[in-house]
Amino acid sequence: LYGIKEFSSNPEQTLFNSLNTWTLSVVGCDFFHADVHAGNLLVLQDGRVGFIDFGIVGRIPPSIWGALQGVALGAAEGDYTVVAESLVQMGATDRDVDVPAFARDLEAVVKSLNDIEPMVTAAVTPTGDVAATMAVDEQQVTRLALDLVGIADRNGVKLPREFGILLKQILYFDRYTRLLAPDVEVLSDARLNLSDLRDPRTDAIDV
Repeated sequence: LYGIKEFSSNPEQTLFNSLNTWTLSVVGCDFFHADVHAGNLLVLQDGRVGFIDFGIVGRIPPSIWGALQGVALGAAEGDYTVVAESLVQMGATDRDVDVPAFARDLEAVVKSLNDIEPMVTAAVTPTGDVAATMAVDEQQVTRLALDLVGIADRNGVKLPREFGILLKQILYFDRYTRLLAPDVEVLSDARLNLSDLRDPRTDAIDV
């Protein structure tokens, strides 16, 4: 956190700026950055956040856009039943799904997110500038993403690959949130722009 403060007088706002930028790319651009690990996010000397290395990008197909809205809004309200119902809608199922049990499993694994500890390190950019980078244990993030997908599978829901890619990026941002704004409930904070997710439109976006 000290390293971030050297380049930003308001680390929390820096976090929200980067999160809103990334979220807008998910809902409004042709593709989104699908590898937002610590090495690909740089807090620059003027306080801006740079997204680098777009070697891996993702798209959200129209077929799952509506369900993704439900997942996001359910998570924002802490309603795991809504999250579970939306994931069932999103995935392929070959049997009846016990939604309450699925919701309990999801809530349990989400609570385990606290086990990942983020770090801050300093790095020199190719132009010679000094930038602070936010680091997390990438293997733990990957395991958590696999755990969530595995829980869905064990409950009879096979989630699309696109959601797994998106989920991993969300887990990275969760780590950065715990570093820069540990006392803030990001999903319910007015600084997070969820207006696009609350849009009642029926035409899904292929991004």
